[in-house]
Amino acid sequence: MTSMRCKLLLLIVAVISAQLTLAQQPEKVAVTEPSVTNLASLFKQADTVALVKVVSGDAENYRITVYKAEVLKSFKGAVADETIYFGPHVGERIGWEYILFLHNVTQPLAPKTTSSVSFGTVHYSEVFNEGYSSMMTSYECVFEGKTTVEQCDDGVRVCTDYIVLPKSTPTFPPMTENTSFGCRWVREKVFLSLLGTLGDSKK
Repeated sequence: MTSMRCKLLLLIVAVISAQLTLAQQPEKVAVTEPSVTNLASLFKQADTVALVKVVSGDAENYRITVYKAEVLKSFKGAVADETIYFGPHVGERIGWEYILFLHNVTQPLAPKTTSSVSFGTVHYSEVFNEGYSSMMTSYECVFEGKTTVEQCDDGVRVCTDYIVLPKSTPTFPPMTENTSFGCRWVREKVFLSLLGTLGDSKK
């Protein structure tokens, strides 16, 4: 009996030791960096380029986060007043406006369940380049000018460390200053004009 107990004890120790060894194995995680691309190339890569208003989002009923948006102005691949669905990056603000560069996904996206609160099965597009092809718009007081009226305007947040703008495009703060995540503000009317020019050149 003593011999059997020793063997059983050794077996238990061996199993626990093996499990602890497996648990300590490092998990390999692939980290990808966004590519550095110019605005014209980003426009060319995208299936859809549009100024949209995010009207709702769903992080519960799909395998990824899905946002529903209304197209306010289209530069490529969509029409004004169209409803589009996009994702998968979290953090987009409901009710806010964004300029999106999107890749179409071939397969429709179905909810995980038959929940009536989901959007149902939808045609879905992806924000690409690690999320940097989604650009928030906001009223900001960061622009050049001597008065508040001149300094405050609608702007687009562009991460210029990854999205290279034409050299003549004023950014705030200027390119000579370091910024959080390499992101700067461009006056919205200037940025929309750039997109309009790119859109006209593709016709």
